[in-house]
Amino acid sequence: MLLDQVAAAPALGPMLPLPQEPRLRRVCEALEAEPDSRDGLAAWRARQGCSERTLARLFREHTGLNFRLWRQRLRLISALPLLEAGERVTDVAIACGYDSVSAFIARFREHFGATPGAFAGVRGDG
Repeated sequence: MLLDQVAAAPALGPMLPLPQEPRLRRVCEALEAEPDSRDGLAAWRARQGCSERTLARLFREHTGLNFRLWRQRLRLISALPLLEAGERVTDVAIACGYDSVSAFIARFREHFGATPGAFAGVRGDG
């Protein structure tokens, strides 16, 4: 059922472009493992041995997205299996790094054309 809904949802473009550039790949893989991470480019630049500006440029060049949009897309995509498993929308929002359930719902609706609850047929906080 979820796959049918994903197929019918508005296109996100490439679902989540993953870079081949080694420094960027390490950042992306770490964020995939912890989509709720609050670390921004300033934190990552120190770990990758380059400037924040360099990382920002690399994100645009290698993914076609800026860091904020890439991470937002990652968080939304990370929500899908949780919603499919029947997790509460509030719990999914928190697990995916959102401070506000309403912000999560708004971004989800913007990208997928439906609320998280309607998309996966789950209860909000039930």
